[in-house]
Amino acid sequence: MLTLALGLVSFLLAYALVAFWDRAERAFPDADRVFVLTTSFTTIGGTFSRSGLTTSPLQAADLLLADFPAVERVARAVPLPAQTSVSTGDRALRFPAVAVDQDFLSLFPLPFAAGDRDAALARPRSAVVTREAATRLFGAGDPLGRRLLVDNAVEATVTGVVDHVPEPSHLGRSAAAPLRFDVLLSMDVLDAVQRAAIDAPMLEMLRSNWMSGNAVTYLLLPDAGAADALRGELAAFAARHVPQEEGSSVTFDLLPATALLRKSIDDELLSGDVGVSISGVLLALGVLVLGVACVNYANLATARAARRVREVGVRKALGAGPKHVALQHLFEATLMTSLAMAVALVTLVAVLPAAREMLGVDIGTVLFADPAVWLVLFAATLTAAFAAGSYPAFVLSRVAPIVALRSIRARLGAGRLSTLLVGAQFAAASLLIAALTVVSLQNAKLVRTGLGGLEDPLVLIENPTRITKVDPATLRAELLRVPQVKAVSEFGGLPWQRLVAVTFLSAAPEQPPRRVLTRSVGYGFFDVMGIDLLAGRVFEPERNDAAARAEGRATVPIVVDRAFAREFGAATPAEAVGMLVYGRGTSPPLEIVGVVEDRRLTFRGGGAVSTMYGLDPEGDVMYVRVDGNDVAGALAGIDAVWGRLAPDVAISRHFFDETFNRAYETFLRLNQAFGLLSATALAIAMAGLVGMAAIVVNHRRREIGVRKTFGASSAQIARLLIAAFSRPVVVANFAAWPIAYAAANEYLAAFLDPIALTPAPFALALAVTIAIAWLSVGAQVLRAARVVPGHVLREV
Repeated sequence: MLTLALGLVSFLLAYALVAFWDRAERAFPDADRVFVLTTSFTTIGGTFSRSGLTTSPLQAADLLLADFPAVERVARAVPLPAQTSVSTGDRALRFPAVAVDQDFLSLFPLPFAAGDRDAALARPRSAVVTREAATRLFGAGDPLGRRLLVDNAVEATVTGVVDHVPEPSHLGRSAAAPLRFDVLLSMDVLDAVQRAAIDAPMLEMLRSNWMSGNAVTYLLLPDAGAADALRGELAAFAARHVPQEEGSSVTFDLLPATALLRKSIDDELLSGDVGVSISGVLLALGVLVLGVACVNYANLATARAARRVREVGVRKALGAGPKHVALQHLFEATLMTSLAMAVALVTLVAVLPAAREMLGVDIGTVLFADPAVWLVLFAATLTAAFAAGSYPAFVLSRVAPIVALRSIRARLGAGRLSTLLVGAQFAAASLLIAALTVVSLQNAKLVRTGLGGLEDPLVLIENPTRITKVDPATLRAELLRVPQVKAVSEFGGLPWQRLVAVTFLSAAPEQPPRRVLTRSVGYGFFDVMGIDLLAGRVFEPERNDAAARAEGRATVPIVVDRAFAREFGAATPAEAVGMLVYGRGTSPPLEIVGVVEDRRLTFRGGGAVSTMYGLDPEGDVMYVRVDGNDVAGALAGIDAVWGRLAPDVAISRHFFDETFNRAYETFLRLNQAFGLLSATALAIAMAGLVGMAAIVVNHRRREIGVRKTFGASSAQIARLLIAAFSRPVVVANFAAWPIAYAAANEYLAAFLDPIALTPAPFALALAVTIAIAWLSVGAQVLRAARVVPGHVLREV
């Protein structure tokens, strides 16, 4: 019963997490009628494609509203880059901010604590803030009507304050919610911020590009039927409005807004293009562990039923038919499963705080709030009862009365089927262990390649000059005057949060186009990051590499990594130095002046496996290497420098490892979930094998006595029994490996730098399961090996 309860807890945890995602946005009355426009595209030449992106171009909203009368309302939400600087005159802070259309609050009526929801975003330059943000910005004072300076460029007026967004929601605070916010801004604020930061021609080019939109476009439709009809017309919509270039394409589809939270999890962990849902995987694993528990119950119940054959014989002699015997034992199994479910629910309530910490979501808000969950619990109880009790009930119902009345105990059921059930438990355990090993090894590589090579702490300071108005050269010079600062360089964005990939061509006609990650770095970047130079040189101020384009030089210097050199046909890094490559639409050619060691600053490659570094001494993020012996002094010096140069803009600084950990958090949670499920499956299998060993050894006592009478030693008896229990475990591993291998390949394919899939995870699964099996049966084997022949041979 306890192992069955353990299996039910695992299933309920998986179900509760999936239910949490599936109930997203249910607090909003029109959520079922809201859909998100998704974008799929293929770049020129077909070198890269993505499907099902939940963002779309800004211009799509107005065109959809004009083209399709069935669309009742359209609203866009555009996250501002990174943490937005918001100041009030006497304090400056950083918040996640999102610019939205006025109708956004009609589609998602947030719980307002102050202000008029219907009019909050109707007036120009308006802002709605969360209660927490209002307290941090204004203290205990009334925030309504107060002014905010957004990104050091545009003033906005606070017109509303909202409480916590009802969970679950893609706007909420749960892990992986894609559109968290503390500040909602009217769309004209975003327009003003962009115009203040970006040149008009560049801004116009970005807004007209149908492949680079970052708006979440929501459509309110009459019903699901209207959504199906609109889907059929989106191809014609794209043909009418999207400029079509040879070899490229843009298509659109619709996604229910209620699926947006779940989709963000899939995109984060599986890159969105593998056709597998994390919710489906988790639910399948929960069912798998529950199945292991049911198999364990059936196996042990069948073996223990041998004690009840005399009872069955008496009942049949008094007129009971096979149906009556089967129903009795199915009823007993249902009662036992009901008790196990009660234990599971009590256990689940006890572990909810730990589950919330591990999973990053409060599944308790959904688990018992939905009336449908009780139907699920009832169905799970009956299904588990039938799965666990049907086989022992069937076996007992087939016992002949004369056989039952002659035996106090008998061995029931097919021995091969019993062995098969044991093997099924360990096949599931082996599958989970192999999956856990692959996920753990991949995570370890992410940590090793992400954080390796740094001898001193690295501090990242976000300094988009268009917002902060702080000249990068001035900031660099002032930071280098801080005694605890060892080196400073620039980078074009935060690591693991920004992915830019470009198609490159080689000068050699036989080389096909390649998709390449591009990074903008400043002078000294490779020294700051500890990236080794393999051949050639890095960017040097003495050569004035930054002015290559402006001076009209024949080539522009670039530095590439080892993977780039190999991908473009160079046998060695030295051979790549001097090679020319061409980016689509770029002029003049790019000349490789140096090759450095591979260093991954992103988990996903977006179709690229190599990196090209271009020089930009005015990058948005300062990378500052500080003295590890005086980190506090370094941070104080950095803050003092920033306070002098940008007193009206809140500093946004992070340690390099903190940035990594935020991006890595979702992968760590997946690893923990696999670990928990694997440990549960092993515990259930181990408990079942202990029980089976006790019963089997008891049945074979007379056989063991005979063997020892004819000269078998205790060691031989021990080897005989261990081999008997080991065989189904070994066969189970071989049966599970093909499934585990296919799943591991799918998972690793999503990573830019995957581990090599060697036999090690599968060998480890075999070793662990055999070790567990031996530990489980060890005590019973030793007891059987010490049997005194005379004692057992006298037993009736």
